[in-house]
Amino acid sequence: MSNDTKTKFEEIKKLSDKYLLNTYNRYPVAFEYGVGEMIFDQDNKGYIDFLAGIAVSNLGHGEADLIEAMRNQMDKILHSSNLYYSEEQAKLAEVIIENSIPGKVFLCNSGTEANEAAFKLMRRHGVKKNIDKPVILALHSSFHGRTLSAMTMTGNEAVRSGFGELASDVYFVEANNEDSLIQAFEQYGDSVAGIIMELIIGEGGVIPLSQSFVNLARKLTEETGSLLVFDEIQTGMGRTGKMFCFEHYGMYPDAFTLAKALGSGFPIGALVVAKEYEGILERGMHGSTFGGNHLACVAAYETFKIILSRNLLDHVSTISEQMFARLKTMMESTGKIKQVRGRGLHIGVELYSESRPVVEECLKRGLVVNSTAGNVIRIIPPLILSIEKATEGLDILESVLKDMK
Repeated sequence: MSNDTKTKFEEIKKLSDKYLLNTYNRYPVAFEYGVGEMIFDQDNKGYIDFLAGIAVSNLGHGEADLIEAMRNQMDKILHSSNLYYSEEQAKLAEVIIENSIPGKVFLCNSGTEANEAAFKLMRRHGVKKNIDKPVILALHSSFHGRTLSAMTMTGNEAVRSGFGELASDVYFVEANNEDSLIQAFEQYGDSVAGIIMELIIGEGGVIPLSQSFVNLARKLTEETGSLLVFDEIQTGMGRTGKMFCFEHYGMYPDAFTLAKALGSGFPIGALVVAKEYEGILERGMHGSTFGGNHLACVAAYETFKIILSRNLLDHVSTISEQMFARLKTMMESTGKIKQVRGRGLHIGVELYSESRPVVEECLKRGLVVNSTAGNVIRIIPPLILSIEKATEGLDILESVLKDMK
């Protein structure tokens, strides 16, 4: 790192420490630009991006068609509010529905907001069923956001604690434990308004839900007239080799949430509600000033067009197969890996030791990966990842694991 660049980074850090709330445990780098599956710091040092901004930059960095579409929209109008109709909103909602489930869409700005809307949908569904205290079920180790309701549905005590009393009547089920799921529905019975679940628990360690567990959830919600809601905020938009992860399970949810990669880095979120339940949230019951503004909708619409027109879903499946095969050989070559799990390009590498030191060393060597759940390396690269960069990145990871004591 040159002296000028070191000074520039130190100035960025100094300003950040002085003016930003200290709510993040940041790594010591500031990225300046990106190209494809690579990102670069102020010294033009390149890093292979196995994180994609936490499953956001699915199209990689500097995607020309996306930039052109957004630039064209910026010349027209950025925002007019939801007091008026919007062609960009209508076109985005159409492409979401045509590629998911029959129903309707509510647009917002983030995953947390999408899950807040899902919380209200489930609560309102319970109220309309004349349930005195509607119960919402969620999964242990899950993550649904950091606002009050989303945090209440998050099954991670570290996220939930320290804020006093949270929203009431939210209870947790052990993921992939069918007895736990049955017991919860038996205990709360007809008071259950809905259950929300990530089909791959991300922050909790990249844990895919089993087919039988999801089938049982579908059966129990149908029997009780409650809602089955999938959080597709990390798994949606091609991450698993399908546009949405629920496609792997051969069933439709009653609602699902989107964000992260929906706008390829521009903030936008969505709650998608199946046709049978699209009347639950009535006019005036929910809203968002910025939600689905013109520019955000163009970014999301173009993202859909690119994924669908370039066969990226097939590419994800091909690259995923090769990466899983390589990671499993690394279990033997390094002796540091306990398990490899996930689906598509949402991959968890569980170590026998803490994962953050591995992430820090990978960063020094030019690979960006993520540490989650204490001992899991999370690999969530852009969907455009080439086999060459996939191999190069895994070479770095293997060398770090071999060198770690």
